[in-house]
Amino acid sequence: MDSGIGPALAKLPERCVSREPTSGRLVVVQRGRQGFQYINGERSPEAYNRALGLSYEQVEAMEYGALFGFDAELADPDRVRKVREELGQPVGPISAAPVIPASRPAPPPTTRADLPEDIGNFAPWFQEALAHGRKR
Repeated sequence: MDSGIGPALAKLPERCVSREPTSGRLVVVQRGRQGFQYINGERSPEAYNRALGLSYEQVEAMEYGALFGFDAELADPDRVRKVREELGQPVGPISAAPVIPASRPAPPPTTRADLPEDIGNFAPWFQEALAHGRKR
């Protein structure tokens, strides 16, 4: 555990890979820093994060922290896990085939055509953050 950081921040990795929501470009999110840095790469964010041994909830908490600040409630992977479990989303280590919590039935398969505009891998509440930012 790093000295000088809070318990929720200590549960997060030093960095993770995601996609910038508007362009879809690969980005690195660093623990404790809002925003992100663009990177070049050929693999998916999931492949990079799987290689780093990260969990779905760690990545989502990092994305949330990059958008809303690392002192936000959902910048804590334990809180993200509870929300993901309630929504029936995969939890635990990122795998090639996501594990759906047993308490919920698997969601029906979706096709790309069924999905809203692709905003990358950022948390679903990114659109809410954009709307909030426009009001300022």
